[in-house]
Amino acid sequence: MRIGWATMGDLLPDPVTGILLTPAERHRMVVEAAPRAEEAGFVSASVGEHHFCSYIISSPPVLLAAMAERTSTLRLGTAVALGANNDPIRLAEEYATLDLLSGGRVDLVLGRGNLYEHTFHAFGQDPACSRSMYEENVGLVVEALHHEQITWIGEHRAPFANMTTQPRPVQSPFPVWIGGGSSMESVEFAAEMGLPLMLPGVFGRPSMFTPLAERYREIWAEKGRPPERCRVGAIAHTNVAATSQAARAAMEPRMTVYFDWLIDHIALSTPSLSDFIRPFDFDRFTTAGPTVCGSPQQVIERMEEWRDAAGLTDYLFMCDQGGMPPDDLFAMIDFAGETILPHFHA
Repeated sequence: MRIGWATMGDLLPDPVTGILLTPAERHRMVVEAAPRAEEAGFVSASVGEHHFCSYIISSPPVLLAAMAERTSTLRLGTAVALGANNDPIRLAEEYATLDLLSGGRVDLVLGRGNLYEHTFHAFGQDPACSRSMYEENVGLVVEALHHEQITWIGEHRAPFANMTTQPRPVQSPFPVWIGGGSSMESVEFAAEMGLPLMLPGVFGRPSMFTPLAERYREIWAEKGRPPERCRVGAIAHTNVAATSQAARAAMEPRMTVYFDWLIDHIALSTPSLSDFIRPFDFDRFTTAGPTVCGSPQQVIERMEEWRDAAGLTDYLFMCDQGGMPPDDLFAMIDFAGETILPHFHA
């Protein structure tokens, strides 16, 4: 199982130190984490895309380009880029440019983004159309990245007639992932398209994703696709320290701040989900839920649980939520490189 590092880029006050980074410091922290992750042995670094909230990373390709200049082997990914909200031709152009600058190290994971309806409203889009917008846009992104000359007609954007997007990417085929799995529709769409699947592991316990991953592989096999190209990943909040007590002391207050903010944000962004939101319970999340926290051996066992439940080939290690300062993040990246990664990358 390949282990990557990921961040959503939330900008929140740290309950441990009392410090709130500036937006410039938060972006610089992510850039500087990239070479640390590469040196530690992570295979990739991925950043999320959000708009109009305290998740302040709104331009992943710009940030990833800065990270590319500081690294040489680290793959550069999105977790996720917004497939429904962004123009698909611009997505193809921007990430092909990043692919050139990085020497062919990009993984474009496209998500629907339907959890946050405020983004659709702010861009003048109808969240009720998110599914059709997303699937249409993903199809056009794939066409634009894989074929030099395309003619395309759809429902949600102007026709694209006999044109070629520039620049052309280094990688062929270019890796486009489906970021989804909170619904069976997303899983089936990924399999039908023949695209790798990145599961939203922060949303539920590992076993919740077992039937989704099984359905994905079932369709993949029915289509007669090579099994070695079938990839399933997941992203999960993961913190590790020398002891379980130290890991909890660092993670619990930050996760509490993070989830308190997240609950309020979802309630404002998508009021229809308010009835489904439950208060954060650290013990429940780290034992019967999706969150991974503990000593190296405990974290390895929980990550193996994730791997075995969903048959994961890839795992994104997300650890800097809730105001974690740069030095704490860099130390955890280094420590994970020493204690966790050798177990999975041996």
